[in-house]
Amino acid sequence: MPQPHLPENLQRVGFLSCLPELLRRFDVDPLEVLAAAGLSASALENPDGTIPYRAMGLLSQLSCEKTRCSHFGLEIGRQIRTETLGLLGELMRNSPTLRVALQDFAINQHRNAHGGVTYLLEDKMHAFFGYAVYQPNVPGQYLICDGAAMGAFTIFSELAGTGQASALEVLLARSEPRDVSHYRHSFGVKLAFNADQTAVVFPRRMLDQPIAGADVRRRIVIEKRIQTLWHAGDIDLVTQLRRELRVALIRGNFSATTIAEQLGMSRRTLDRRLNASGVNFQEVLDETRCEYAQQLLECTRMTIANIATIVGYADPSILTRGFVRWAGVTPSQWRAKLGREADTCAGFAF
Repeated sequence: MPQPHLPENLQRVGFLSCLPELLRRFDVDPLEVLAAAGLSASALENPDGTIPYRAMGLLSQLSCEKTRCSHFGLEIGRQIRTETLGLLGELMRNSPTLRVALQDFAINQHRNAHGGVTYLLEDKMHAFFGYAVYQPNVPGQYLICDGAAMGAFTIFSELAGTGQASALEVLLARSEPRDVSHYRHSFGVKLAFNADQTAVVFPRRMLDQPIAGADVRRRIVIEKRIQTLWHAGDIDLVTQLRRELRVALIRGNFSATTIAEQLGMSRRTLDRRLNASGVNFQEVLDETRCEYAQQLLECTRMTIANIATIVGYADPSILTRGFVRWAGVTPSQWRAKLGREADTCAGFAF
């Protein structure tokens, strides 16, 4: 399906500044990996600098291949702490409660990165602190999944206290690797592979837990400063819509009226502004469904019928017809094209 021209999504360097040292631990030359990813030797030196979002996925993939470490995504994710989030992390540390801190991240994460979205969802009993990629065709999807899960786990443990981590369950939108020992050791909690999302799940009541050491006066200062923070650049309406839809598909409510309200406008205004950008709501929804389906086809062992339900179709045949329009092949053909041979780095258990 033809796509309109999209602005390049950017990722704040932040935690990636630790990548060269990580590679050296595996006796891998970081300059070689940076060059292969199309980045300069100094690309990761400034934590407040940016690189293309796709380059982040490519860096993860190349690092995995060069180190021959199938769980390298977890190693990258360990570097994600409030400290590596810059001013946003400081805002979180000075939040009154865990709910506000995680909402701070979800609301302001686009200031640091476009291409993936952080979210906090709640049901009657549980809270889901997760991350989803919405940019199409990003390499290293399962590594990003691993890193995001590890990062969410680390941030939760930091803010809530390491003693609270036992209440967590970690969902991973990837198939179970051949060797799960690194995952069990890294998280030490219940793991669910082949999930529909990448998130940490915990009792909703924990959201009311206060953040130790939070400074109300310091938070007021940071709140003003963060409004001018745009490491990843301004965010256009179509990108905002993709972000909202990617989370809405997980939540199961993606009506145009609801999404428009979340974007702070009426349905009519949303349609008018999208038309001015050369797209319409249904096109962006279909594209987001396609990308979500492709991720699940590539990274999990879910059946096509299950994937169809997850991305919002009552009948798998509707997904198949749409997928042929988007990708030129059926979902089963697309999955087969990926290849089922055992990959030393990927560690998928297909």
